[in-house]
Amino acid sequence: MTIDTIKCKKSLFVFIIIALIIISSINYGNFGIVNASSTTHSFNTDTGMLNVDYAGYLSKHDLVFNSPITGTSSTNAVPIANGRVGAQIWNTNGLTMQVTDVDNSQQTSFSSGLVNLYTNPGMDTGYSRFQQRLNLYDGIATTKYDTNRTVTVMGSPNSEVLGIHVDDSRTGVSSVTVDLSMWDLSGLPASSTSMYLDEPSMGTWKTVSSYADSSGAGISRGQTDANHFGYTLAASVEGANFTTSVVGNDKVRLTITPTSSYTIWIANATRINAPNYDSVSQAKKLLTNIKSTGYETTLSSFKEWWHDFWKSSFVQYSNSSGDADYMENMYYLSNYIIAGGAFGNYPFHHINGAYSTVKDNDASQWCGGYWYWNERDVYSPFLASNHANVLDSFFNLYLRNFNTFQSHTKSRFGVDGIWVPETIGWDGNARHTDESDFTKNIFSTGAEACHFMYNKYKYTNDLTWLNKIYPLMREVCKFYCNKLSYNSSTGKYYMASSNSHETYWNVKNALTDLAAVRSMFPMAIEASTILNQDSSLRTQWQNVMKNIQPFATDSNGYLPCDAPVPGTNNNENITCELAWPYDLTGIGYPDLSMAVNNWNKRPFPYREIWSPCAIQSARLGMGDATYSGIKTMFQKYQTYANGLGYNWNGNFEFNGTNSAAINESLMQSY
Repeated sequence: MTIDTIKCKKSLFVFIIIALIIISSINYGNFGIVNASSTTHSFNTDTGMLNVDYAGYLSKHDLVFNSPITGTSSTNAVPIANGRVGAQIWNTNGLTMQVTDVDNSQQTSFSSGLVNLYTNPGMDTGYSRFQQRLNLYDGIATTKYDTNRTVTVMGSPNSEVLGIHVDDSRTGVSSVTVDLSMWDLSGLPASSTSMYLDEPSMGTWKTVSSYADSSGAGISRGQTDANHFGYTLAASVEGANFTTSVVGNDKVRLTITPTSSYTIWIANATRINAPNYDSVSQAKKLLTNIKSTGYETTLSSFKEWWHDFWKSSFVQYSNSSGDADYMENMYYLSNYIIAGGAFGNYPFHHINGAYSTVKDNDASQWCGGYWYWNERDVYSPFLASNHANVLDSFFNLYLRNFNTFQSHTKSRFGVDGIWVPETIGWDGNARHTDESDFTKNIFSTGAEACHFMYNKYKYTNDLTWLNKIYPLMREVCKFYCNKLSYNSSTGKYYMASSNSHETYWNVKNALTDLAAVRSMFPMAIEASTILNQDSSLRTQWQNVMKNIQPFATDSNGYLPCDAPVPGTNNNENITCELAWPYDLTGIGYPDLSMAVNNWNKRPFPYREIWSPCAIQSARLGMGDATYSGIKTMFQKYQTYANGLGYNWNGNFEFNGTNSAAINESLMQSY
């Protein structure tokens, strides 16, 4: 049978994983028949892999524009990325890209600059047919004008180099030019402000330096940043002669001798990743090395990198209305978008990611830190979809700042252990948490982060990883043991005062704290047993677990804290957190009906771009609600045709939550 003959009921199992279906072929409409397997099963027991024609299947999810994307900047532009460096491509005066490296600046507050390729006569003139396609399977973006002009944007995998390959067989092309430039930086603030930026000196981000020599040309910013951020955006050419020049304070130019085929290599060298923090020398070295490797070899390795990514898993989701097919399309596109910037030294930021087509002074929003609540949404799909390595830069942000957290916990609370701030800078600083009533008394972030890290261990059984994360788990448990109070008359441990996340301030027995203890302490107990460490602490944790205060309830279900429940300060559905991320209720649990009632009566349904309502309904077995919830999130928060959003509360969270909801809907038990 073929998949398109299956009528999927919108239940918990509306998502069909191909490993569970016997198939012979798949009909993709206009794409024709694509053979899935020569065997009778989609799972190949010899190789341990799914028998899926990924190239054929993913082609229907390609992002395709059949007319040019124009404008001085275009938020609808096509995204392209190599794991560390991303760009968006549009078609004003030839081809224009804005480039961003996730390690450019603190919390990726600043993009790198613009790359503009143009010819005389214009590449974008005198044609009858146009198509611009992001090929998800290969990871490349291709722009075609008729049959005689093709521009392919690709990169070196998991590096700081992108490439623009041009095949132009037209006669009479008199010039080819590439400009590297900055937006007008005059609109940047004079100094960093508490919520928006975290740079010690804004002056270095307003200062542009440049070089132009026989090897190439580049522009640099942040060269005196005290934290060793900053970068150089530079270019060189393979396959054609060229000259370079400095055009102005913020622009350099490569003038290329016209030929039918050539490659423009773009290096986005960051100081933080460069020897001696010298991004100019590093940019030149990257360009020299990539030209030596060559376009064909680099393209092949880039495609294979993305092919390997897609082969890790497979999900199919469709229905007669086509709504589910669109959600499946966005599942794959969202995974590409996030993974494309998830392999840097620092995480994919929920606002900035690796893509931007707006001026830096418009893009900053509230970039002063990595907000765990928002970042968890971005990264939540990647364990269940078998991409555990995508999470490493996110987790390493917390692991590398162990000593900072420990020291700050001692100075602020006067206790041993680790309190992880809800909002942290690149160096683990708590400035934007300590100064805010919304976040300064949230205690549950460390437990939630450790829970997520431990889930990676449970997916991978990697003891090296468990040894790496256990010290943080131990210290977070110690912090909770020191912050909990003990009621001798009831024999219960309770939380005297904290925030129930950002929504309920300074309350007794915040549900988030009681949930953090119930979910994370068993993990720490299990980890300490496996590693044969901290037997005395383990006994203490077991005692706390046995005697932790019950959750507050009323006739409607769980409460976010002890009654009376105060007014709200944010739009979080706190009681639904028990289902996700804390794994404390759901299918098969005795309190399922109560948890479902809490979800149905939650005060803020799909209120924000970071709302995890659809993930939580999947955990509760509510298939119809999950389906309609994903649909609602896309309707509310997908702003642009390229699959991206723009919202004060973030840009990429809904990409992650919707993909996670699809994954969660495949699960039958927790």
